[in-house]
Amino acid sequence: MSDKPERVRSGGRSEKVRRAVGEACLGFLAEGRLDFTTVEVAARAGVSRKTIYRWWPTHNDLLVEAVSMHVRQVNPPDTGSWASDVRAFAEMIAEYADSPVEVACAALMASRRYPEFNKLVLEQYRPVLDAWKEMAQRAIDRGEANSDHTPEAMVNALAAPLFMAPMTLGRRSSGDELERIVRVVLAATRPHAAP
Repeated sequence: MSDKPERVRSGGRSEKVRRAVGEACLGFLAEGRLDFTTVEVAARAGVSRKTIYRWWPTHNDLLVEAVSMHVRQVNPPDTGSWASDVRAFAEMIAEYADSPVEVACAALMASRRYPEFNKLVLEQYRPVLDAWKEMAQRAIDRGEANSDHTPEAMVNALAAPLFMAPMTLGRRSSGDELERIVRVVLAATRPHAAP
């Protein structure tokens, strides 16, 4: 018999509890706090400490719940067209990167004071980044983008400046800035003319 606690099932009351706990933890992260306690999470989420200890026995479990909930917001679009995928993705990333949770997490990571937190965040992002690369690979496979650049380079060129704006400029990328980034990426990935 396993010693591991039963994980929260999706649907019904369990899903409501999971969402409430995840959002409570994200609220603390948005405040730049990694040191929140189980008591504080229980109070903010409106659930009992017993429930939290049963489903999330460690502080790390709570962080994983919160960060995985946060990163699931950036599933890439699949509109059937590279150009419209790039625009939709850029708009989504611009909004996401400017969220209080993302700005605070980026600052915590940039401080390099919490290596275990950095590792946890990167682990939660791994499947998300893979999905972003699949979006670019689909465009290459459909012949809508050239293969001069790796899918990773394609999404990095698109996403990196959008993540940087809130950190360096203190605001999300403007509509004009977003459009320029989209145009640069589409120009760099444009299919080559037939010989």
